[in-house]
Amino acid sequence: MRMPHLLAPLASLALIAAPADALTSTEMAITSADGFVVKGTLSLPAAKGKVPVVILAHQFHADRTGWQPLAERLAARGIGTLALDLRGHGASTLKGGVEVPVSADFMASARAVGFDLIPADLAQAATWLRAQPGVDGRRLGLAGASVGALSVLLAAPGVKPVAVLSLSPAGIAAFGDGALEKLKQAVAEGKASTLVLASRGDKAAFENAEALRGLPGVSLDLMDGDEHGFAYFKDHADLMAVFFGEYLTYHHTGKTYAHAAAKKPAAPGNVINDKTLADKKKAAEAP
Repeated sequence: MRMPHLLAPLASLALIAAPADALTSTEMAITSADGFVVKGTLSLPAAKGKVPVVILAHQFHADRTGWQPLAERLAARGIGTLALDLRGHGASTLKGGVEVPVSADFMASARAVGFDLIPADLAQAATWLRAQPGVDGRRLGLAGASVGALSVLLAAPGVKPVAVLSLSPAGIAAFGDGALEKLKQAVAEGKASTLVLASRGDKAAFENAEALRGLPGVSLDLMDGDEHGFAYFKDHADLMAVFFGEYLTYHHTGKTYAHAAAKKPAAPGNVINDKTLADKKKAAEAP
């Protein structure tokens, strides 16, 4: 992990989304160990070399299309995305030749579909992704919302991402006994720069976020209100794009990504934290 540069005000960082013809989109599918066919879309911006990619894990009763606001901003920064339909959602409802979609009941769906296996699906998707031409496998990110937000945190040791974005980590009961301790252990072992957004009025997500306070590399952005998951895109999508831009690219400096930099051991204080995040938000709000 490296010390992020001081970000310019977000207003000056607003970028126009890459035009559709500048993106190459590929439909993909993997079959999990328990037989779920998990489908997704890999979108890569035009580039001379390999590009970083963020794997996207949506919230309950949503699908891959919900990530569009963030995916557009990442593409404008030269960052690709692999947007998945999580097991039981969207086009990923086939298990062993039988349709197994989620229902309106979260816990019933968690048991029927196996939400606790989503982190393994993400690790399998990362293995597939690293084998694709045009993808820089050393610069992967993870982003998740709600149950997807917990999943990306739990998946970090297996995926080995550079950066993780977790929006309203919720649904921890779906991951079995001792899930909170497993979550903290996974975040510590993942060693990724991690940004967690949660609202104080969103009790479960707020408590899960608070449990991560003080872990190396973790920054908490806790706010008033009860926004959850994709609802953060309205006011915070630019901040999310800047976060990934800081850790997955050097576009703001014009320098080429240095492979050796990723191998340097982390030094104390060289991670994004609550103070640096607050400084960035303050700079963003300045006239």
